[in-house]
Amino acid sequence: MNKVNKKELDKINNLVLFFSKEIKLHLGLKKLAKLFYFVDFTAFELEKKSITNLEYKAFPYGPMPTDFYKHLKRMEKEGLIKLKVSNEKYIPSSIQSLKEDIDLSVFSEVEKQIIEDIKEKFKYSTAREIELVAKNEPPYKMVKSREVIPYHLAFYRNSFDEMSLGNENSDS
Repeated sequence: MNKVNKKELDKINNLVLFFSKEIKLHLGLKKLAKLFYFVDFTAFELEKKSITNLEYKAFPYGPMPTDFYKHLKRMEKEGLIKLKVSNEKYIPSSIQSLKEDIDLSVFSEVEKQIIEDIKEKFKYSTAREIELVAKNEPPYKMVKSREVIPYHLAFYRNSFDEMSLGNENSDS
C-alpha cells in the first residue's frame, strides 16, 4: 500500500463511510472507486490538491485508486464497513457502513462542497454509467492502460465549461 498519513487515512475512511450512507442506489465497489476519482480529480482541478492523495491508474473499467481494495479490506478488518461480494453478473458488490457517525470535520469546506456536488451528480447513476463518464475524461484517455494517471491531467477536464467553444453572448 502506498504511504498515506493519518489525515489522508481519516479522509479515505470518512469518504467511504459518507458514500456508503448517502448513496444507497447502485453503490458497489466499482461505483465507489469512480466516485473517489471524481472527488479527487475535481478537488485537484479546483484547489490544485486532491482530497485523499491516492494514486490512480487507468484500468479497463476506468480510473481506479491503486490501493482501493487494500483500504476497503483494512476498513473491514477495523470494523468500519462490511463488504458484500457478489458473484452475480448484474448485482454489484456492496459496502455497508458499520459506523453510525461520519466525521466530516476532516474535510475543508471546499472539500465538503466537492463531495456533496459529486454525490448529487452521480447518486442515481449505475456503475456502468459513471464508468463511461470517467472513461471519457481526458485524464483517463491521455494515459495507456494500467498507467498511473497524473493529477495534473485534471486541468484538461473542462468540468466547468470554461473552454466552451460556442460564445453564447455573440450577436453573430
